[in-house]
Amino acid sequence: MSARRVLVIAVLAFVVAACDPHTVAIRFDPAVGDGYRFRSDITTEIERTIDGATTGEDSESVLVATERIVAVDDDEVTVEVTLERDGSTQRTYEVRFDRGDRLTAIDLVEGVPADALGLDLATDLPGDVASPPDGPLEPGVSWEIARTFAPAGRDALVTVRGRGRVESLGVVDGNDVAVIVVELSVPIRSRIDTADGVVTVRGTQSSTSRTTYDLDDGAARGDDTEIRGTVEVLVEPPAGIVAAPARGTIGYRIDIATVRVPTDG
Repeated sequence: MSARRVLVIAVLAFVVAACDPHTVAIRFDPAVGDGYRFRSDITTEIERTIDGATTGEDSESVLVATERIVAVDDDEVTVEVTLERDGSTQRTYEVRFDRGDRLTAIDLVEGVPADALGLDLATDLPGDVASPPDGPLEPGVSWEIARTFAPAGRDALVTVRGRGRVESLGVVDGNDVAVIVVELSVPIRSRIDTADGVVTVRGTQSSTSRTTYDLDDGAARGDDTEIRGTVEVLVEPPAGIVAAPARGTIGYRIDIATVRVPTDG
């Protein structure tokens, strides 16, 4: 996959077992051949200010993710993910998850919103960064998130911080569900070589996701995620060109509404 990535929900299946009438435990435990299909409606708002001049841009996009479990062993689950954005040519990836990644509901998908922003503003997060703690969970329980790691292709360490909680247990359309909320704060650090010079971006991206899981089959029913970011931008001229660097900021907001839809066939 390209280095130009951003968080977008491509939800996999989970087994969610009731421990007592008011708690649940979550474990990633699909079977080979299980299939799921999700539609994400994505709205992006961008405001750029470079050397005092401000421009804005809004866009809407639809991403369809079809997922099939192709292998399950003691330590790893292999998933084939096929993506189609706005009716364009499908792209298929093979993704592997550790069996301990119980809440791996976040997939790294190329091109949203990095292409729209025109800059690489993404960070490859560990797959289990949003995993809840082991054992029974009840409404209101929360946990702290703090993970330091080296993103792919970069030497500098990044620390992701956040908080997760079980918001509620309930019933939706006659089905028992659990709602989990995860909030993350991610440092953005990129240096990009372009034909127009070297672009450096620094800032912070925050996200809040609210995911509803069906307790009958353990699969997600839907997810609402909001991503916000503000970065400072420095554009230095190419080698051999004498010019003052351009400075500015980019602010963005991405809203992603994901629903599970019937699979074909």
